[in-house]
Amino acid sequence: MNKTIFKNTFKRSWKLLLIFFVVLCFYQILIISLIDPDDMDKVRELFGSMKDYMGAFSISIADMTTPLNYTASTFFSILVMAFTMVFYVIQVNGLLVKQVDDTSIACTLACPVKRSTLIITRGIYLVFSMAVLFLGILASGAVMLNTFGDFDFGAYLNLVGVTFLLCTAIAMLSYFLSAVFCNTKFGTGISVGVPIALLFISMIGGAGGDKTKWLQKITPFGWLDSVGIVTGNVDTGWMYLVLSLSVVVLLLGSAAVFQRKQLSI
Repeated sequence: MNKTIFKNTFKRSWKLLLIFFVVLCFYQILIISLIDPDDMDKVRELFGSMKDYMGAFSISIADMTTPLNYTASTFFSILVMAFTMVFYVIQVNGLLVKQVDDTSIACTLACPVKRSTLIITRGIYLVFSMAVLFLGILASGAVMLNTFGDFDFGAYLNLVGVTFLLCTAIAMLSYFLSAVFCNTKFGTGISVGVPIALLFISMIGGAGGDKTKWLQKITPFGWLDSVGIVTGNVDTGWMYLVLSLSVVVLLLGSAAVFQRKQLSI
């Protein structure tokens, strides 16, 4: 990793990171503030009027029995993945594809720095920025849930950790695709379109009930059973292993691919 490149990337991107940090924290705080922990039936009644639409967002009304379950079902469903997706597709486009298109990356490559070092450093920044977002989610959620009394912080931490790795793995997939197609006219479309398509497939799987539920399982987004994680009904050990390895492999793959590309800059 090159510290200078990392610092310069941060200086160019910190405003975007700050905006999404504030939005995600505010949105979670707002969602949690809507509930009365002593009357969760009212919460289920409120969402019950929209039950025909909740399946597409993987929101389970029946599981809203505690503030933690409610938060897991509403915020840590496809909603948090959609918000973070907007962040990382913008970030990925700015880190590589856009700079190849306008040839500004030539200035960086003219310095005594390897291509692989450049790609790995910017990939590490992408992981770092995702970690900052989820640390904000962890802190804001824990503070709000704690106002309702004791809650299972370990379960909440586990949920945040798995969701972070899942979203970061998809972000790194987008980064890998941007490295593969950065010098083509399809670069932006593919690096942005694939994550969106995976999310859309998962939403279709949730909206169609039992007939289409299998669609959720063919996308990484469908692996996240947020309520099952906080209730202890889902084993997350394999997810930590698989998703962490995916992030590392895709990062190294991005560097290997970019190292061999012929760039017209």
